[in-house]
Amino acid sequence: MVDADLHVHSNMSPDSRETLDDICLKAIKLGLKTIAISDHYEFYWPERRHPVFNFKHVEEGQEIIEKARIRYNGELNILFAIEIGQPHFDFHTAKKLVSSFDFDFILASFHKVGGTDLMSHDYMNEDERKRALYEYLDGLLIISELFDFDSLAHLDLIKRYSLKAGRIERIETEEERVREILRALAIRGKALEINTSLLRDYDETMPSAEILRWFREEGGERITIGSDAHKREHVAYAFDCAERIIRDCGFKGYTIYEKRKARIICPGREE
Repeated sequence: MVDADLHVHSNMSPDSRETLDDICLKAIKLGLKTIAISDHYEFYWPERRHPVFNFKHVEEGQEIIEKARIRYNGELNILFAIEIGQPHFDFHTAKKLVSSFDFDFILASFHKVGGTDLMSHDYMNEDERKRALYEYLDGLLIISELFDFDSLAHLDLIKRYSLKAGRIERIETEEERVREILRALAIRGKALEINTSLLRDYDETMPSAEILRWFREEGGERITIGSDAHKREHVAYAFDCAERIIRDCGFKGYTIYEKRKARIICPGREE
């Protein structure tokens, strides 16, 4: 059983209304041992800033987590994590953010191609969508090669937003570009996330099992599992599927991070 959800958002993210207490109670009810509260911190292009995303906001989130750790001591291991979106838009501030807090776990992600959210790209023609796809993959490669993080989140996120627009764009069509990203992760010892949120609407995780097999072929060893839950009912959603994919793709187990140290959880033993 997978008993650690390393990608959950509380109301410290602007796109969630769930309190940390509600999330923790749900996790305990599900029998989870560990949960990572990985609230958003987004960078924008060019110099636009969102009023929520500042260091004071992160400090407030850390304080809330520390108090919850006291309340749920012995019942749930609560990790202080973060999902940093588009760190390559402002590497200087992103690096300062990472060094300013004692995070347990850092997810890196890419949501905003051309400075706008991927979900707004449904109006593009085919040539524009192709350029956006290349910009997306190029950005993921820069992040994978240069940024200080632990796991790359929802590698083929563009699939989720294309589905909402009534079509599907698969990064598997750009196999060599994707493998270059996966090689960079493997060389640096970074993890790749299995994100189960798409399973609520479609029959695949992000990324697909095919890409996860490519990651294994490129030498990748670390896999984290996250529900990307923004509501309590989605915590640990479809983790039985993620567990099966890990086994079928040949990974030893799944990885959790604490104080940014990786630990692989295998059936019956830990490494």
